[in-house]
Amino acid sequence: MKNILIIFILLFFYGCTVSVPNNQDDICKIFDENPRWENVLFNSQNKWGVEPSTVMAIIRQESSFIPNAAPDREKIFGLIPWKRPSSARGYAQAVNGTWNDYKKETGNPRASRSNFSSSVDFIGWYLSKAPSVKIREDEVDKLYLAYHEGYGGYKRQTYKEKPWLLDIARKVKFNSIKYRRQLKSCPIKNSKRWWNIFS
Repeated sequence: MKNILIIFILLFFYGCTVSVPNNQDDICKIFDENPRWENVLFNSQNKWGVEPSTVMAIIRQESSFIPNAAPDREKIFGLIPWKRPSSARGYAQAVNGTWNDYKKETGNPRASRSNFSSSVDFIGWYLSKAPSVKIREDEVDKLYLAYHEGYGGYKRQTYKEKPWLLDIARKVKFNSIKYRRQLKSCPIKNSKRWWNIFS
């Protein structure tokens, strides 16, 4: 009995481990490395109506799928590490204020920005509000601009003063289209919600 318990615990923690994808250009290979991610994404789509390809393109841009990603620290005299320029953290690079709003609104106080499932749910929750600023789900570049600037900034069109951001938004849209096409040929399994306890 003791051995069975040990094996179960080891399998549980093995199931919790994630891998930063080696090939981030191919969503099928990303799922091969992290097979539980696909269920998380499709469950989120059912919940929030946001395409998995859009969520993955945003995560790729924001964190390159690094769970504990954070902005580089500023440096004093170009040498001594100092504070970070933003509170953005995790897969989704969510800032403190918006993350706290998400936890309160969804009743998910234990959500973690370094957890893939929580981050996917956060992005789905955030983008589900896009119709309030008249953005369609297929306008991925606009979705990303609203994600980066906030809905208030998007309405004020703050992105127009940031040509570099417009370039990034086009890149996110390109990756989303590519991922969506790839998904049609991926050997996607049927969604099994019980896998999500390991995500």
